[in-house]
Amino acid sequence: MNRIFEYFDIDTVLVQSSVIDFVDCKLNPSFYSANQTFINGLETKFLYELCKDIFNPPVFKREFINDVNECRYLASAEISSLEPEIDFITNEQANKLNLRVKNGWILVTGFGTIGNIRIVDSIINDFAVANNVARIIPKENFTGFIAAFLSSNYGNKLLNDYAAGAVVKYIEAPQIAQIPIPILPDDIITETNDLYLAAVRCREDAHNLLIKARTLVLEYNNLPPLEEAEFETLDRDKEIDLRLVSTKEFTDDFRLDANYYNPVAETIIAKLKLSQNKIVYSGELNISAFTPKMFARNYVDALNGIPFLSGKNLIQIRPTGLKYISKTETNDVSNLLVYKDYILVTRAGTVGRTIYIYHNYENFAVSDNVLRIIPNSGSIDPGYYYAFLSSDYGFYQIDRFKHGSVIDVIDDDYLNSLLIPIPEKDQQKEIGDLVRQAYDLRAEAIRLEDEAQEILTKALTGK
Repeated sequence: MNRIFEYFDIDTVLVQSSVIDFVDCKLNPSFYSANQTFINGLETKFLYELCKDIFNPPVFKREFINDVNECRYLASAEISSLEPEIDFITNEQANKLNLRVKNGWILVTGFGTIGNIRIVDSIINDFAVANNVARIIPKENFTGFIAAFLSSNYGNKLLNDYAAGAVVKYIEAPQIAQIPIPILPDDIITETNDLYLAAVRCREDAHNLLIKARTLVLEYNNLPPLEEAEFETLDRDKEIDLRLVSTKEFTDDFRLDANYYNPVAETIIAKLKLSQNKIVYSGELNISAFTPKMFARNYVDALNGIPFLSGKNLIQIRPTGLKYISKTETNDVSNLLVYKDYILVTRAGTVGRTIYIYHNYENFAVSDNVLRIIPNSGSIDPGYYYAFLSSDYGFYQIDRFKHGSVIDVIDDDYLNSLLIPIPEKDQQKEIGDLVRQAYDLRAEAIRLEDEAQEILTKALTGK
């Protein structure tokens, strides 16, 4: 037995029979892990005692439709996204199965990745959410505190310890309801609660600023919203994008994939060419647009490494499962780092999600599955550039260049071939300033949550 400990890092703990849960026959070791020793000696209450309700909707077959007048739907993977991808299901299905979430509820992912937490805000209020995401309806003045605790290392470990599943772990409302929540002094609960709710408000304000910025992109370039545009299709029911393509439209590289000639992209290009403003190719605005070479990822601890972001991390409210790559054992590591005013574009799998580097990930290393654009600030305001690329007029131009039979990808050369309208400099700056204010608010939200976690950790450990 002792030789096993020489080769494996095994978490062991002696469990007294008095604490064995014989009611639910809980005999899985993780349920009694050493992760839970921090609550010894603390007054606790079960989570359900601090809540009005905790529940999961029933399992259901998703009936996706393409109608913006129906109910917006979020999959579990999108809960932690800053600007989630949205599908639509019928209002009837959403109401019948009680799928809608409301302001102030707490969402907890319970399948695959356990314990991603989000307080429902005005951004996703009244969305339908997947059934494998538990809903917590807290009692008054506990929303931020509960979210802070469940988001902490201590709360996340408890959620994972209480999860079941031999291959894919899962946890649902009955198990979440039994999570012990430490009852800390009133001033600690109030402070952490207020800090987390203030962070929510910062993200709501940031979201609204970005919407305003993208609205001004359309206004100053005399571009109609895409939902008002008519798309060419031979399908009478307009359910399939079907159009005839002239050989005159073929490019020098003879793109024969249908997506390249999709009606949305063609409509966007036509509308851009009618803009009153000067239109230039993005290559004229870029110092560089590139993808780093593939590299071996030598992961190390935080003290000896550089924070490393995957494409998934970049679109999250705050990166989960953050890893660190070696400073000394990674080839050409400097080429992986990103800096202020870089614009990043996801290039594989989910193509075209755009991120602006501003008071968030400066000097982080980023995956080679993410494209880098270095704007020439003398030719264009980087904030305006980001606002355009993240609008529908930017996204669908990028999306048309994707290719791949199994996994969609886009090459960096295409980022020099986008059509970009150039409004007056003061208009660019106005839009760019809105973007920068939004990213400042996102940074403030992270700071507020970090402050709450420091207060919580000190209260739980005395350190």
